[in-house]
Amino acid sequence: MTIVSFIGSSIKEIIRIVATVIFLFVALLALALLAPLLFTVGALTLALRFPESAPVWAIVYLILGPFACAIWMSVLSHLPTWVIDWKVRKAGGRIGFHYPRGTVKGTSFMFAGLFGSLLAEGVFTYAAHRMNVIPDHLVLFFSVAPFFVFAPCLLVVLMRSIRQSRLTIA
Repeated sequence: MTIVSFIGSSIKEIIRIVATVIFLFVALLALALLAPLLFTVGALTLALRFPESAPVWAIVYLILGPFACAIWMSVLSHLPTWVIDWKVRKAGGRIGFHYPRGTVKGTSFMFAGLFGSLLAEGVFTYAAHRMNVIPDHLVLFFSVAPFFVFAPCLLVVLMRSIRQSRLTIA
């Protein structure tokens, strides 16, 4: 009787822990996918409503921004593959996915997004300090900052749209 109750409670405990981890993962993923909206509208709203605490929000913003960019870069690295796979499946075919190649590509895009965003933020913050934007014009700072935080993502989308327009013209 005690062994059965012990096994039953431990399975319930394991299920609870797994469910908690899955919930936290989904919540983190949803937050990461909403990052561009939070980093534009949310940061600007905080700068307008609470200007006295804007320097603290700027530090949090500049620390979390590269990680959000890295997650989006991983999504952008696999997006063309997902689109091609969807079109082939819609036509009735099947494409095999080469797992190591996709993993290496996603990881390299993530690191490029992380370090590219850090570099762009550093240049932006330096230029903002040199032009005295940060202490005097916080709304301007928080309005322009998302373009630098997500600069690697914007460059990937721009390069792919240019490449796609060249393919359709030729």
